[in-house]
Amino acid sequence: WTSPLQDTIAPLLKGYQVGLEIGDNDRACFCLVVRSYRIYFMGQPLASIQNELEATVQVMTQLKQDSARLRILILLATVKRLRGGLDAEAGADDKIMDSMLAT
Repeated sequence: WTSPLQDTIAPLLKGYQVGLEIGDNDRACFCLVVRSYRIYFMGQPLASIQNELEATVQVMTQLKQDSARLRILILLATVKRLRGGLDAEAGADDKIMDSMLAT
């Protein structure tokens, strides 16, 4: 590594924005997925990560990026469990992931 992980967050957001501008939703969402996982690995507060992931799920839904959405849902379920989230809420995430994997 030549730079800290934190230095990759802003360029990934820029990559997302450029992807949207040129109509490359796949690459735009790829940048968001990588950014989300890096924020998690950087050790940001879980509440902050959860809020960002929930917003990202909405973006992925609007852009119809099911594969990227699934990756975010997996991370979101992990964050919720680490925060001691409700079992019923985690179960709902599991059902969404199961239904997406079945297609």
